[in-house]
Amino acid sequence: MPTLEISIAARLDGVLLAGFPKIRRLACDEAQTFEYERATGGGYIALPTGELAEVQALILSADQQVTLRLDAQSDAGIVINAGGLVLLFDVDIDSGVATNATVDNGSGSTAVIEGLACGT
Repeated sequence: MPTLEISIAARLDGVLLAGFPKIRRLACDEAQTFEYERATGGGYIALPTGELAEVQALILSADQQVTLRLDAQSDAGIVINAGGLVLLFDVDIDSGVATNATVDNGSGSTAVIEGLACGT
């Protein structure tokens, strides 16, 4: 059983924020790392999260602006700017009968999408 550990230090103007750094651990049944190119256009495509029925942690970044939708969402998603980072930790993104995380690349350029999904 893989264990994902994150450590986050948050500073404002060089000063560590109160309550930081934060260190968290999460035991998962399965972890799936990915790095792939996604052409522009084509709509929302599922992230390659393997056989995960439930995502408990997601780390995602892209070198172009992309939009992320979670848990079979069909309305507006989370826009990740080029070089941006999304970190969801100790969450419950349950796919049910649909996909648990999809990405659309409408940037006009091919995007390199990389990350990790951890869950059951």
